[in-house]
Amino acid sequence: MNLLVNKNEESQIEQIEGEILSTTGRVKLFGMEIPPYPKLMHLSSLDKGMVAQKKVNGYNVRLVFVSQLENFIAVLRGGYVCAKTTYILRKNFQDLFIKFFRENPKKILCMEVIGKKTLANVHIDYYNENYGFEDVGYFVFDIMDMEKQENERFFSFEDVKNICNKYGLQIIPDLGVFENFDELNKKLHEISNVFEGAVVKSLDGKEILKYRFSNRPDLFGDKIPKRDIREKSEEDRLVGHFFQGYEEKELGLESGISQEEMGGYQKMLDQMGEVIKKDKTKIGEESRKIVDYLMNCFEKHGKFEKKVLEKIEKMFSQKVGSQIGKMLRAEKR
Repeated sequence: MNLLVNKNEESQIEQIEGEILSTTGRVKLFGMEIPPYPKLMHLSSLDKGMVAQKKVNGYNVRLVFVSQLENFIAVLRGGYVCAKTTYILRKNFQDLFIKFFRENPKKILCMEVIGKKTLANVHIDYYNENYGFEDVGYFVFDIMDMEKQENERFFSFEDVKNICNKYGLQIIPDLGVFENFDELNKKLHEISNVFEGAVVKSLDGKEILKYRFSNRPDLFGDKIPKRDIREKSEEDRLVGHFFQGYEEKELGLESGISQEEMGGYQKMLDQMGEVIKKDKTKIGEESRKIVDYLMNCFEKHGKFEKKVLEKIEKMFSQKVGSQIGKMLRAEKR
C-alpha cells in the first residue's frame, strides 16, 4: 500500500510502499520493520528518581534512514509517512540529520515537530523567540536502536543528551530529576502554558509516562486552555482515566488499565486488522469480543452500579467502532 500522506505539489518526495502492521504504528517498508513509539500511560506514582521533560504541543515523528533512498523519511505515530514533514525537514535540516544517519543508519530519532509550515502551527512566536524555530522546528525526545531487542531499544536519558550534543541536534528541554510529586508540581508551575505538562522517564529510558496539565485541573487550572476545561460526565471521566492508567476513586475506579491489559487490547485490534483484510463478515463478532474484553478488564478495577456499566459498555463500543472505522479507511488508501 502507498504510505504517503499530507502530500501536495510542493512536498514531492519518493513513492513509499509498505504495510502498517499494527494499530500502534508498527510499519514495514523497504524490508525494514519500524517499531512503534509506545502508548504512554499516565504517571500515577513517583517514588524514585525520574527525569521530567517538557511536553511539547507538536506531533510525534519517527525519523528513519532508508538506505535505498539514501535519505530519511518522517513516519507519523500511526505508521504513515508524512510527505509534508519529510520534505520540510529535508529542506531545512538535511545536512544535520544526514550527518547523524551516516554514522547511525539503524537508529531512529523520535521527535516532536512544530512550526508555521508543519502540521502543528501553534505558539509560533514563543518557539521562534526561544528556540529560533519559525517555519519548522523539532525536539528529539528519544532515540531507538533497531538492532536491539524491543525492550532494550530506548537509550538512557544521559545517552540521548550526549548523542544530541555530539551531532548538534535539538533535544527536548528537561526540568530535572524528581523523586516526588511535590517537587515536580512546583517546577511545572514555573513553565510556560504553551507546554502540555511533562513526560516523565526512568533514567535508563525503559519506563516512559505522561503527566498532563489537563489531567490535573485541580493543580494546573491556570495552564489549561479554557476550551479544554469543560464539565465531563462521570462516565467520560471513568473511561478517560481508565485508558490513561490511573484511578478515579471518587467514582469507584481503584486503578487504571495495566500495561498488560493495554497490550492485550492492542493485540486484539491488530487481529481485527487481519479480519478486515480476510473476512469482513466477522467484523461485528470480533468487535463484540474486544468490547467484552475491555468490560472484563474495567470491572476488575473497581465496583460500579449496573447503569454505570451499561453506559461504559456503550462508550467502549463507540471507541472500538471508531478504531475499526480508521482501519477500514486506511485499507482504502
